Amino acid sequence: MVAKSKRQLAKLALLALALLLLLAATLLCVFLIPRHHRKPLPPGPPPGNASNPDDSVVAFDFSPYLIMYKSGRVHRLDGTARCAAGVDEATGVASKDVVIDGGTGLAARMYLPPAPGGAKGKKDPGRLPVLVFYHGGAFVIESAFTPLYHAYLNAVAAKARVVAVSVEYRLAPEHRLPTAYDDSWQALNWVARNAGSGPEPWLRDRGNLSRLFVAGDSAGANIAHNMAMRAGTEGGLDGGAAITGLLLLDPYFWGKKPVAGETTDQATRRQYEATWSFICGGRYGIDDPLVNPLSAELRRLACSRVAVTSSGLDDFRPRGMAYAAALRDSGWDGVVEQYETPGERHVYFLDRPKDPNSVKELAFVTGFLSRE
Repeated sequence: MVAKSKRQLAKLALLALALLLLLAATLLCVFLIPRHHRKPLPPGPPPGNASNPDDSVVAFDFSPYLIMYKSGRVHRLDGTARCAAGVDEATGVASKDVVIDGGTGLAARMYLPPAPGGAKGKKDPGRLPVLVFYHGGAFVIESAFTPLYHAYLNAVAAKARVVAVSVEYRLAPEHRLPTAYDDSWQALNWVARNAGSGPEPWLRDRGNLSRLFVAGDSAGANIAHNMAMRAGTEGGLDGGAAITGLLLLDPYFWGKKPVAGETTDQATRRQYEATWSFICGGRYGIDDPLVNPLSAELRRLACSRVAVTSSGLDDFRPRGMAYAAALRDSGWDGVVEQYETPGERHVYFLDRPKDPNSVKELAFVTGFLSRE
C-alpha cells in the first residue's frame, strides 16, 4: 500500500510539473514575442466580386480620393464619414437636413444661428443673410454631412450670423459632370424660392433674400463661380432673386497653358488634365469655361461682390489670382477682394480650424458675409 501511494504521488508530481511548464511556455509567448506582431492587421481593400476578374483591376487611380475598378466599382479613400444634424454645443447653431428632390436624392443641411445673446424670448430676432455653400472634394468625395464641413458651417453660421444651406450634390464618377452643376443650380433656385415665399420656415421667416451669398471651397468654389455665371447667362434666379456676393475659397481652376506662377511640370499638368477628364467623362476639355474661367465671359458674372482666397503653397493659387485680375479687367461692374495665406496648402483651414491662420481666414470670410 505504501509503495502504491508513493507511485500515485509521483504521478501527481509529474502532472503538476507538466502544468507548470505549459503555463511558463504560455507566459513566454505573451511577454517575449514583440508587441507589433500581436497588433491587428490593417484593413485591406474592400472585397470585390470574386466571380468578376475586372472587379480587382484598377481602371483609374485618383488617390488620395478614390480608386475606380474596371468593373465600375468605386472605393473612396476619404470623405465618407457622416454626422447627424442637431444643435452644436460650442456655438448654439441649430442644423437640420432637408430633401430638395426626392427623385434624385438632392438634399441639403441647413444651419440657423441662435438669437443674439441667447435671447430666446425675443419676438423678432431679425432676418439674416442667406449663404448657399458647396463643399469641396474634387467632385468625387466629401459631403454636406461629413464632420469636416459640418464643423466649418457651424463656425461660419455662428460668426457671420447667416442662414446657411450646405448642398449635397451628387458625386462623380457615378454621376459625372454636369450632374453636380445641375444639382447645385436646382438647389440654388430652391433656396431663392423658399427665401421668398416658400414652405421652408428657416428661409421664409429668417432669411433676407436681398443678401444672398454663394460660396464654396476648392471644387465647391468652382461650382459657386459657375452658378453665378449661369445666373448671368440665364437671366437670374427663380422669383427674380439676385446673388449679392460670391466667395471662392482656394478655387479649383485649371487650363492647358500655364499662367504666371503656375507649375510647368508636364507630368503634373497631364495629371490634372486626366483627373478633370475623369470627373466629367471627357465631355469638357481642360480649357472649357467650366474649369478655366479665363476663357469665360466674366463680365456676365451675376453678382456685385467677389472674394477670392488663396493659399501660398497651393497649385491652384496662381490661376485663382489670375481669375481675380481678369475679372477686374473684364468690364464686370463689381468689387473684387483677395485674401492670401502664405506658406499654407490647399484648404488648410478645414483640417486645422483652431490654427491662427485658420482663425484669421475665418474672420475674413465672416467679415465678407456680414458687411452690408
